Amino acid sequence: MFDRNLAVQRRLAFGLTVAGFAAGAVFGVALTVFGKIVAGAPPATLGNYLWNAGVFGGLAALVSPVVSWSALRNVPLWRTVVEPLALAVAGGAIGVLAGSGVLFVALPPVALVAGFFRLSRAYPSTAVASVSHGM
Repeated sequence: MFDRNLAVQRRLAFGLTVAGFAAGAVFGVALTVFGKIVAGAPPATLGNYLWNAGVFGGLAALVSPVVSWSALRNVPLWRTVVEPLALAVAGGAIGVLAGSGVLFVALPPVALVAGFFRLSRAYPSTAVASVSHGM
């Protein structure tokens, strides 16, 4: 028997994984640019970009479905990807503008978690405990 619900959940999980990878890759590219600026290093090579895009994309591909299913169930899917990404990139940019390596490293993950927290507060869980009616 075909379970339509399970098929939808699998497609959503796959979509979240792909979207998470894409968002993580974008973040990795932005971080490469910002890191080179903060470090005063020469421009990044294609290898630098590909490595960071792959690493951050892989991490986000693992985390995105878990966070979305556990903490952000009621949040529109595009917002679970776009808003935390935008905040994390903004955190890195603030670190660059401040010229601080410490802020550059600390602010992106803090901003990412703040984005998750804000979304979970903006779209609270509406789950209601089921009550047995047949006693």
